[in-house]
Amino acid sequence: MINLNTRCIQAFLAVADCGSFRRAAEILNRSQSAISAQIQQVEQEFSISLLNRTTRSVSLTDAGRRLAIRCRNIVADLDAVAQELREEVQIRRGRVTIGCSPSISTNRLPPIIAEFRSRYPGIAVSVKEDFAREMYERLRNGEVDFALGPRLEGLNDFAFEHILDDPLVAVLPPDFPLRRRRDVRFEDVMHLPQLSMPKATATRQVVDGLFHERGAVHSPAFEVTQQQTLFTMVEAGLGMTIMPLISVPRGRQRRFQVARLTRPKVNRDVSAVTQRGARLSPPSTTCLDLVISRLRAHDDELG
Repeated sequence: MINLNTRCIQAFLAVADCGSFRRAAEILNRSQSAISAQIQQVEQEFSISLLNRTTRSVSLTDAGRRLAIRCRNIVADLDAVAQELREEVQIRRGRVTIGCSPSISTNRLPPIIAEFRSRYPGIAVSVKEDFAREMYERLRNGEVDFALGPRLEGLNDFAFEHILDDPLVAVLPPDFPLRRRRDVRFEDVMHLPQLSMPKATATRQVVDGLFHERGAVHSPAFEVTQQQTLFTMVEAGLGMTIMPLISVPRGRQRRFQVARLTRPKVNRDVSAVTQRGARLSPPSTTCLDLVISRLRAHDDELG
């Protein structure tokens, strides 16, 4: 079994790199005699000469070159492990603040947060739920570590990492005659009483544009700020709404119909958003990686 400590390996590599005992001692902040003793210990351990010594220079023997290559690999592996362990220690404690649009936080985000907290119980997680513009302003002000929401134009100080394409769908009352279809044209539902989120939301602005393109005005029968209220109103037969698919509750308990909107087909880009050039803390990086992974595994079936 090899009986060498890391100081001996450091001394050997320093001499190999510098070609000088004196220079190696200066770099490692040790005495030249200590360096010589540590090199001698390495050579005794392997019972072979590792260095060619002259009065003017020091160079590696063939065996020394082979050992230097292996030692550098070992040191690199140790450095990598040490960095991983430091990062693991760092994510045992800390805080992560997530900015999130309601369409994502309503159904998809809670189980991901629960998984993260079960893995890292020492990390405090909080969520700031906002419509897109307000959410990105929080990110700009440093109130959140990263954000999850739609890609918007003109935000050049942010980095957007695409997570998934999220289609807009029609959420229809239970008695609407879909006739087993999985999609519906906008013209077939625009005459129904409309239920909508406020004008400040990205989805509302898209829907307003769809009406405008057809020479009509989007005049919702009800405008509410909570998405769950919209779905409950649809269940009660008060009208229909157009929403991102990711926001629609899944499960057999729901009492409304969902059809993919076609003619036109509209997708929105759901992204992970960070301040351009900013570096996330280890807890925030770990949390964001988990969020992206789980959202990309999102099942977008309508049923």
